[in-house]
Formats: sequence, C-alpha cells, structure tokens
Amino acid sequence: MDDDAQQLGPRIGAALRTHRHARGLSVADLARATGLSKTILGRIESGVGNPSVQTLFSIARALDLPLGALLEEPAAPRVRAIPRGTGDALALTCGHAFVLHADGRPRRCELFDLELAGGQDHVSTGHLAGTEEVVVCVRGTLRCGPVGEEVALRAGDTAWFVADGPHRYAAGRDARALNWISYPAAAPAS
Repeated sequence: MDDDAQQLGPRIGAALRTHRHARGLSVADLARATGLSKTILGRIESGVGNPSVQTLFSIARALDLPLGALLEEPAAPRVRAIPRGTGDALALTCGHAFVLHADGRPRRCELFDLELAGGQDHVSTGHLAGTEEVVVCVRGTLRCGPVGEEVALRAGDTAWFVADGPHRYAAGRDARALNWISYPAAAPAS
C-alpha cells in the first residue's frame, strides 16, 4: 500500500473530528444524524476504519459538507463551539478548570464585556488579517462567528473563530458575553 493510501484513513478521521467539533456535535449526535453506530464513527475518527463511499456521503450530508471536505488535507477550522465543561480538564485543589483556548503565539489582546438585547444582531466588517475572537456566553443565548458559519451558545458555552472577515453576534434572548479579541503582534518598528 502506498503512503497516500496509508494516510487517507487518519486524514479522514482528523477531518471528521475537526468538522464534528466545529459544529459542537458529540459522536452520539452524529450517530443519530447519520444512522451509523458510535463504534463505526469512533473507528473512522481514530483513523482505523475503512469507510465506504456511501458511509462518507452519509457523514458529509449530516455535517452539511461536500464529500471532498472529508478527503482534503486538514485545515484549521474557522470557528469552534466549546460547550460548557468540555475543554481539557485540569484538577485544582478547590475544584477544576477547563482549558477553553490556549495559544502560544505573540499577540495583542482586548477583552470586552458585551450586553446584547434579545433579537438584536450586530455584524462587524472584520479586523486585521489574522485576528481571532473567543466569545464566552455568560447569560442568555446568542449566535456568533463568521457570517454563514455562526455557532449557537448558551450560558457557559464558548466559541472561537477567525475574525478577519465579516462576523456576527446575534442575541436570541438578552445576552451577556465576554469577548476576547486577539490581534497579530505588531510588526517591530524599523
């Protein structure tokens, strides 16, 4: 078997996991949407399954993706939903902490406390190239993310997204959110 064929299973698995996470779906959610078992989906995600084209079409349809999105080289998602309590868990002596987002790149950051009236919709034209946002819903419900790729948040949920193009914040009910905007590091003065 050539190297490309050996890489296909893990590449499909990584793409499936990335797109499932980006939509905030559990394996059980995707199993219900596709009619496939959690075991089959788990094997595909782990890169050891050998899915048929029909299986891949079912998965792509449930994720509202073209089949090619599961076969192409992996790319970083532009938006990621992080439901409350699903980050990497860290034990504390007084409880626990969940890592919602970690980034080691040099950046400039701003933190905003957003108050959004129910039914209101704000569209931003975008920030500098490479800008990212993390939005933590503290109260109410809202949808946010790049226009056309918004994710739904309830109190306690977090979203991460690329914010260098048009993006939206839309409150379903009166909402409060913390909005961390991370800009690329400024170029050194010459």
